[in-house]
Amino acid sequence: MGHELPKQFIHLADKPIIIHTVEKFLRYDAQLVMVVVLHASTQAFWQTAKEEFLSPTDQQRVFACVGGSSRTESVANGLSRLRQAITEREDSLVAIHDAVRPFVSFAMLDDAYSLASSHGAAVCCVPVKSSIREQTETGSQAVDRSRFFHVQTPQTFVLNSLYQAYQTRPHDSFTDDASLYEAAGGKVEICKGSYDNIKLTTPEDLFVAESILKKEQG
Repeated sequence: MGHELPKQFIHLADKPIIIHTVEKFLRYDAQLVMVVVLHASTQAFWQTAKEEFLSPTDQQRVFACVGGSSRTESVANGLSRLRQAITEREDSLVAIHDAVRPFVSFAMLDDAYSLASSHGAAVCCVPVKSSIREQTETGSQAVDRSRFFHVQTPQTFVLNSLYQAYQTRPHDSFTDDASLYEAAGGKVEICKGSYDNIKLTTPEDLFVAESILKKEQG
């Protein structure tokens, strides 16, 4: 991002990106409990942001833990911390989401939680817009883009099932939770994402984010 702050703590409008994201989930469900997974070096940033921007009541609903050396290990740590934080685990659902995707909508969350409840797992995706090609041993060939989707987050699962998949994972090189869940034998449903649900990774993304935020605020 070319910024002195870790990207999730860069301000978008009047608050850090991660606070925009956390608030979406907190407003979605008054009973929801969250775990924020952070590098050890950013724990102080989070503590400051949490105390400044979240109410005391909301602060009690958001826990933090230290991530690992890979995305997979970080999610495993977060799942373990979540299981410690809640008492009702039998049919609990968990949505795993990128901190730098602040534009997740309530409609997306409704769909994701509903499908995960009925089918076990759901991943927010959007159709591929551009033409795509597949590289082969003899060159390349056009591929029917209607069969392909860009994967987003949240990725939502029955908590106990995903936790067990992480406990028995064969390696830590998975790029997302759905891939790991499938490797453990699970089936994943696609739910509707949004082209506004961008992941803020480059300076240019911040300009787009400002426009989306203005649109959200009406």
